[in-house]
Amino acid sequence: MTNKKLTGGSSDYYKVTITNPTSPDIEPYVAECNDIIEALNLSFAEGNIVKAIWRIAKNRMGEGKPGASNLYDAEKVDFFAKRVLTKEQQHAKNSQTNS
Repeated sequence: MTNKKLTGGSSDYYKVTITNPTSPDIEPYVAECNDIIEALNLSFAEGNIVKAIWRIAKNRMGEGKPGASNLYDAEKVDFFAKRVLTKEQQHAKNSQTNS
């Protein structure tokens, strides 16, 4: 577990080294959670789901956010997934109404 002081800035627990990229012409690299969220243009709720799952995985690897628990992050996934579901249900309903 990381014993670093928490700040609002970039943190090691939001980084992961990709040692064996899927594409054969890509060299190993370090990916950051926020870069992936922004590259995929995720919504606030979707980004929070990714971050919570990321923290769960990093915690399992022994590199998690200090003081974070997997239960707390699982509850965050559940909360934000319900927000995404509600938004998509409303979008589908509006699409049917406007057809």
